[in-house]
Amino acid sequence: MIPRLDIRFPLRRQWQYWCGKEYEPREGEYLLNHARTGIIMALRVALPAGGRVGVVAYNCHTVVNAVANAGCKPVFIDITEELKINVTTIPFDLDAIVVTNLFGIRNEVEAIRKRCPKVVIIVDNAHGYGLPAEGDFTVYSINQGKFPALGEGGILVVGNPPSMFGKKIEDMYSQLPSYGGVAQVKLFCSMLIKAIAYSKMVYWFARLCKAKSRVNPRQSVKMQKMAQGITRLYNAWLPTANSEIEKQRINAAFIRQQFGSLADNWIIGENAFMLVAMAQNPEKLKAQFAESGIETETHFKHAIDWANEFGYISGTCPEAEKKTKQLIMIPTYKTI
Repeated sequence: MIPRLDIRFPLRRQWQYWCGKEYEPREGEYLLNHARTGIIMALRVALPAGGRVGVVAYNCHTVVNAVANAGCKPVFIDITEELKINVTTIPFDLDAIVVTNLFGIRNEVEAIRKRCPKVVIIVDNAHGYGLPAEGDFTVYSINQGKFPALGEGGILVVGNPPSMFGKKIEDMYSQLPSYGGVAQVKLFCSMLIKAIAYSKMVYWFARLCKAKSRVNPRQSVKMQKMAQGITRLYNAWLPTANSEIEKQRINAAFIRQQFGSLADNWIIGENAFMLVAMAQNPEKLKAQFAESGIETETHFKHAIDWANEFGYISGTCPEAEKKTKQLIMIPTYKTI
């Protein structure tokens, strides 16, 4: 059966982690340990005194937590049927907005800018590798389980022209700690252990034994530069980026063709990171995919519970509340 997440660390990548050539960032790019680190940096530079920051309610807890860690107040915004920000519901009194391109589904940044001309826009492409950098800042994730699934890493891109924020970001980046030798070894070992746990021989036994635990949405964030090993993996992977995205698109189209009648609606992002299926009975749909050898996930099903920890008021974002009960995500990284 195909696991819901792509967490592989083959011998070739293990060698590249230690011996490959490091990626050289372009102007305006900053290599970090997580995408959330980039969000915090962007907010601290743009809003040093804090402020009101818009985030979609259907989201990962790490995004909202990053806003709180930056000393800002999250303001929740609803989504549309297509999982984009509902632009018409964006408050006019925001200081910044984190535009999350859920599952690689691209939002209309210009429409958001037109509604709120002075707001600082941070585009969250943690699911959207391959989508362009937009707004004042853009963050990407290359963590295990994301696309590309390379390890503990994120990228912050400062928008053009970078003169307004570039110097402040550069100063903040220079003060971030780097991974030491022991930390590099620990990261390598953790990636290897996780990859073994997701291998065919181990994964299903480990899954049966895994105890379910509730995620604490309020967590401290350790901010670091990207590990050298991850910069080497990223540099080695880059030449294959376009072909990997195209493979995911082909796989997504095949899945949709084979299982089209099972869901009420299908949504796919530009990079086909995951195929999203909408159903009135998602658990039944998950069971049907499991019978065909595909593990699926009800992604962000606790999103509203997480939002409640940051002051969300029930009923504020009805579409987001509905989607936590209707959606499942199907992996597209591997041919079925």
